[in-house]
Amino acid sequence: MYINKMKRIFTLSIIAFITLITYNANAQDEPPVKNYFGFFGGISIPQGDFAKSTYDNNKAGFARKGLSYGLDGAVYFYKRLAIGASITYMDNNELNQANVDSLAAGYTRSFAADGATVTANNRYQTVSILLGPQYSFNYGKFIFDLRASAGIIKVYKTPETNILLTGVPNQTLTFYQRSASATVLAYSGTLAVRYKLSDNVHLVVRGNYINSSGPTIKNEGRSTDIGRLVTKQPISI
Repeated sequence: MYINKMKRIFTLSIIAFITLITYNANAQDEPPVKNYFGFFGGISIPQGDFAKSTYDNNKAGFARKGLSYGLDGAVYFYKRLAIGASITYMDNNELNQANVDSLAAGYTRSFAADGATVTANNRYQTVSILLGPQYSFNYGKFIFDLRASAGIIKVYKTPETNILLTGVPNQTLTFYQRSASATVLAYSGTLAVRYKLSDNVHLVVRGNYINSSGPTIKNEGRSTDIGRLVTKQPISI
């Protein structure tokens, strides 16, 4: 029985090896992948803690879907290996009324207050600049691009909140979670599928995941650290 298992494993290994050799041989006959440059647009979808809207989670970003657009390109230096780069603008919206109401209820509970008034302004606006190695392979008229990148995110704005409590003697003044502006490190993974319409024109479907530890958040006017206190806002898109 052990010998039979070994034979099956050996046979499967030989088949996989032959398949790999055949694929590589066919790949040698494929036309080279050309350098490219293009524009893209789509939806920026927050992920992980960045997308959560939970008062008790200090990493929750209350971010929402928004507009994204930018430039993307790659320069091939060896067969199907390239250096790819992108510049992407992302808008992940502002706090809505449900978010503000949730925060007000949370602060009222944390401070044992009679009530809380929360007002919000500004929105998430960022630009990422990312660069990294890319591997591309053909399948008929399709080209698949795989890329790992690193770079920076320029955070222009984050939402700002003003909180006013009633019935809390040691916190009678309004306190603030300020909007942040910073340049932070980021990394990214990209998968794109290009369909060849002509030698110089491709239709592209592109997915991109970006992650960053995010900007430092300043808080002002607090007399205590009770309740929700955000000091760092991670970004995942």
